[in-house]
Amino acid sequence: MSDAALLAALFAQGLALHQQGQREAAKAVYARMLVLHPGHADALHMLGVIAMQGQNYALAAELLAASVQNHPANAAAHFNRGLALQALGRFEEALAALQQALLLRPDYAQAFNSKGAVLHACERYEEAVEALNQAIALDPGNAQAWNNRGVVLQAQSLWDEAAHSYAKAIAAQPDFGQAHYNLGNALHALGRYEEAVQSYDTAIALHTTPAHAYNNRGLALQELQRSAQALASYDAAIAIQADYADAHWNKAIELLLCGDFAQGWTLYEWRWQRESFSSRKRTFVQPLWLGDAALAGKTVLLHAEQGLGDSIQFCRYAPLVQACGARVVLEVPRPLMGLFTTLAGVSQLVEKGAPLPHFDYHCPLLSLPLAFQTRLETVPKAIPYLASTAAQKAYWHSRLGPPSQPRIGLVWSGNALDKNDGQRSVSLHSLLPFLPPGLEYISLQKELRPQDRHALQASGIRFFGSQIEDFSDTAALCELVDLVITVDTSVAHLAGALGKATWIMLPYAPDWRWLLHRGDSPWYPSARLYRQGPERSWEPVFERIAYDLNAYVGSGGPTS
Repeated sequence: MSDAALLAALFAQGLALHQQGQREAAKAVYARMLVLHPGHADALHMLGVIAMQGQNYALAAELLAASVQNHPANAAAHFNRGLALQALGRFEEALAALQQALLLRPDYAQAFNSKGAVLHACERYEEAVEALNQAIALDPGNAQAWNNRGVVLQAQSLWDEAAHSYAKAIAAQPDFGQAHYNLGNALHALGRYEEAVQSYDTAIALHTTPAHAYNNRGLALQELQRSAQALASYDAAIAIQADYADAHWNKAIELLLCGDFAQGWTLYEWRWQRESFSSRKRTFVQPLWLGDAALAGKTVLLHAEQGLGDSIQFCRYAPLVQACGARVVLEVPRPLMGLFTTLAGVSQLVEKGAPLPHFDYHCPLLSLPLAFQTRLETVPKAIPYLASTAAQKAYWHSRLGPPSQPRIGLVWSGNALDKNDGQRSVSLHSLLPFLPPGLEYISLQKELRPQDRHALQASGIRFFGSQIEDFSDTAALCELVDLVITVDTSVAHLAGALGKATWIMLPYAPDWRWLLHRGDSPWYPSARLYRQGPERSWEPVFERIAYDLNAYVGSGGPTS
C-alpha cells in the first residue's frame, strides 16, 4: 500500500472512530498519521477539533493554525480555528480566521453565525446583526443564528425584535431550551409577564439553566403580585444552587414586600454577594455591627449605600445607635451633606471619599433594620427626623414670595438611569390634564427631560432646575409647599422624613418598601399611596389624584 493510500485509510479509520465518540482512539490514529506525514493538514485539523471538544482551546488554536498553514484552502479548518480563538477571548484573531473561511466559502452559514457571535462579544452590534442576517439568509432554519441574533438585539434593548428572533429560533427547533429562556427574558422586559412565565416553564422542563430560569420566573411572578409562587420559584433556584446570591436577594425583596421582615432583613444581607449590586462592599479592619455587641463608649461608623432615597429612609436609625451608648459617625454622599446636618444622633458627618476618623464598629445603613430586628410594628416613627436649615428656608421663601394659593410640590420623574425608571416615572404631558386650577404648582425636581420641556413651558409650573443645588434646597422647598405629590423617587422619602403631607404614585409592582395592598406607609405616617391597578395604567392614578386635589381645594388644607 502506498503512503498516500495508507494515510487515506488511517484518516478514514480515525474519522469513523471520532464520529462514534471514541475520541482517544481517533486521536491515536491521527497522531500515527503525523508520524508518517508530519504536517498532515487533515490530521492536524481533526486533532484540533478533538482538543476543542476537550475544551483545551489553546492547544486547539495551535493545531488548527498548523493545519491551515499546511492547507490554506481548507475553509472548515479556518472556521474551527476561529471558534477556538473565540473561546480564548482572542476576538480580533477569531474574526480574521472566520473571515478567511468566508473568503474560501461565501455560502458558509455557520461561519457567518460565529462571526456574528464574535462581533457581539466585541460590542459591534450592527455588524453582528448583519453577519447573522447573512447566516439566516443562507439557512433560514438555523435556530442558533436566530437565537444569536436575538441576543445581539437584546444587548441593544431592542426587545420586540429580540423576542421575534427567539420565537423564530424556537419555531426552527422547538426543544431549544436556551431560546425559550431568552424569550422569557425578552417578554419580561416587554411587560408580558404571563408569557414570560410560560417561557421559563418550558426552559425549566428542557433543563436549561434551571437555577436562572427559576429565579427569573420568580421575578415575573413578582411583577404579577403572585407572591407565594414567586417565593417558591426562588426556593427552587436556591435548592439547585445554594450560593445563588441573586435568588436569595430576590427572595428577600419579596419577603419584605409582603411585610415578612423577620426573614427578609436576614436574607437582604445577600446583596453584598451579588455581582450586579449597585454598591460595593466596604471592607474595614473594624468589625461589622449587626446588633450583636454592646456599644457603650464605642464609636460606630454608619455608611450610606445604594441610592440617595435609601440613605434618607434609613438614616432614621442614627439616633437609635446613639441611644445604645455609641458615638455615631455618618458617611454620606455630597448631595446629602447639607440636609443631614439636621439629623439628630450624629456626632460627626463625613462626606463620602473623605478620610474617616477612628471608629470601633461599622454598619451599612440598610443593615440597621436587621441590627435592630425591625418588624412592621416597630419601624422607627420619630418623624420628622430631617429638616431644612433656617438659612435655606429663608432663601427659598424669598425666591417663592408670598403664596396666593395653596402650593403643591410636584415630582413626575426620577433618575432616568434607574433600571425601573420606565415603570415609576411619568411624562408631564400625561399628568398635566389632571392637575386642577386654583393651586400653585412648584417643581421639586432638578432635572428636566427633553420630552417634558414643551409641557413645562405651557403649564405654569414653577421650575428652578439647576438653582436646586442639593437636598437641603429640596427640603426647604418641600417645607414651603402645602402638599407634595411625587412618583417613587428620593423626594418621596425626603418629604416623608420631613413629615410633609405626601401623595406617592406607585406602579402596580412597587418597590419593596411600599409593601402591597395598602394606602399608607409604616415608614412615613404622613404619606398616602396611590397605586396602579393590574392594568398598569397611570390614568386611574391621575384621576384619583385629581379627585382628591379638588377635594383638597374645597377643604382648604392637606390631609395625609
